[in-house]
Amino acid sequence: MKDMKEIREMKAIIRILRFNPDIDEKPYYQDFELEFGSGTTILGCLINIKDNQEGSLTFRRSCRSGICGSCAVRINHRAMLACKTQAMDVVKDGVVLVEPLVHLRTIKDLVVDLEPFYNTIEQVHPWLITDRTVTVKEEQGAVTRADAELLSSVDDCIFCGACYSDCNVIDVDRLFLGPSAIAKSFRFTVDPRDSAGDERIRQLVEQGLYKCPVDQECEIACPKGLSLRRDVIEYLRCSAVANEVGPMPAHKRLIMSVLDTGASVPVTTTQAVDEYPEYECDFHGIHELYIKKFEGEPVAEVVLFFGCIINRRQQDTAAAIINIFQHNNVAVHIPKKQVCCGSPFMRVGMRDAMKPFVTQNFEIFNTYASHGVPQILTSCSGCNSTFRHDYPGLEREYGLNFDFRIVDVGEYMTMMEADGNLRLEDLKPVKMRAMYHYPCHIRASELDESIYVDLIQKIPGMELVQVPSSGLCCGGGGGVRAAYPDVSDKLSIRRMEVAKEEGVDGLLTNCPFCILSFERGLELMRELGEPMEFGIFDFYKVFSRAFGEEDGIGGI
Repeated sequence: MKDMKEIREMKAIIRILRFNPDIDEKPYYQDFELEFGSGTTILGCLINIKDNQEGSLTFRRSCRSGICGSCAVRINHRAMLACKTQAMDVVKDGVVLVEPLVHLRTIKDLVVDLEPFYNTIEQVHPWLITDRTVTVKEEQGAVTRADAELLSSVDDCIFCGACYSDCNVIDVDRLFLGPSAIAKSFRFTVDPRDSAGDERIRQLVEQGLYKCPVDQECEIACPKGLSLRRDVIEYLRCSAVANEVGPMPAHKRLIMSVLDTGASVPVTTTQAVDEYPEYECDFHGIHELYIKKFEGEPVAEVVLFFGCIINRRQQDTAAAIINIFQHNNVAVHIPKKQVCCGSPFMRVGMRDAMKPFVTQNFEIFNTYASHGVPQILTSCSGCNSTFRHDYPGLEREYGLNFDFRIVDVGEYMTMMEADGNLRLEDLKPVKMRAMYHYPCHIRASELDESIYVDLIQKIPGMELVQVPSSGLCCGGGGGVRAAYPDVSDKLSIRRMEVAKEEGVDGLLTNCPFCILSFERGLELMRELGEPMEFGIFDFYKVFSRAFGEEDGIGGI
């Protein structure tokens, strides 16, 4: 037996996108076969290639310690620091793809012109601005411990440009500042010594603070692990609301709709919770639907929280989810008075207005939990993210008790499979060649895409093509679809075009908001006279069909 401390070695192809504008008409890929050990970084591979195989290979490097940020490149379609990335961790099918950062002009090979990126930083005036015409008392402008913690939350930024390269919005709108510039503005906005805080917020709103779809690609790219979505973007949006320069007019209309109707979308047809009156009953004071169509005792009982879009717009999806559980002997409780999870308030910075919704949901969920049904299942990725990441903090803020457990429907199906309660042997063939679209809110819930990929691959006849470029966004999150529909449409169309290039029938996803965004993109293409022969498939409806169920609740 080999010593576990022995350094492993492997051989792989390092495929590098090369381009010398002085002699090349266009970029091209060049392969270098390399043998390396378990401690070898991608930067080590590049140095090895330059020293021993191709002396003209050009790239930036300096500290080799993840401090300077100069070696940022794209590795397998994601921006990373070459000096921090272990080569063995990124080998896929014997190959590692290395390319220059995008959104920036290539000077040579892996070296890009960073001036546009640095210009975005300059636009936010990254220095303290003090008003020396005003006499400041000694206690004013003092930095407290809480202030210092806020300031330090973004101080680790090394301006490597990784977040700028992987930003989806910059793909379609080069005027967008990008995450690093917004983080730098945040650093001075929260500094009590700065006298331009209000003006900084106003300028940020004008420069596109609300264009971010909170897809967190910047956080994945950031080598320092900065929490850019919640700690920076959403903090600044709350500040914009406090300073009465946010949210955008379209967001105000959306929030008024939520306050008036209890949901983020208006009722256009019968809500899902109103479609099955014969199942209505009372559960310890909660008016609900209790659905159990199968014989014998259920293997489990769960509460279904559909979310606004599925409840009011995608009722077939609600029926499909019910079918999946009925087929597998799981009884479902569906509270009739489902109200918005509060995500729209959080995403646009109006969190102070969401308390009644949060309080009502806590009361409903805790009632179920106290009477033996603690599992609250969400079928909307945005609701799931809000419940899992925002509600624990709101519990403390509002003085509520968090006695229930939030579980995503796909996550729960995986748990059922592990317990032997998911009847996979009943699945019938579904002939489809599709690409799975991994919703950003599901990733924000820290649920891996493999959960859904594995479930989809259980369906006979299903051919699943993996996404060739990671991190492509539907464009619908963070209020972007409401306030900047042109940005949202461009992102959704781009996502579908990338998938179509792979020859798939369409995109398959488990996020109702992603589905709305993609359907809007398809409709726009039809209006422009350029229809896309492309399908958008609902994960739950496909799975229900595989269990032999038609639209609607089978047998009702």
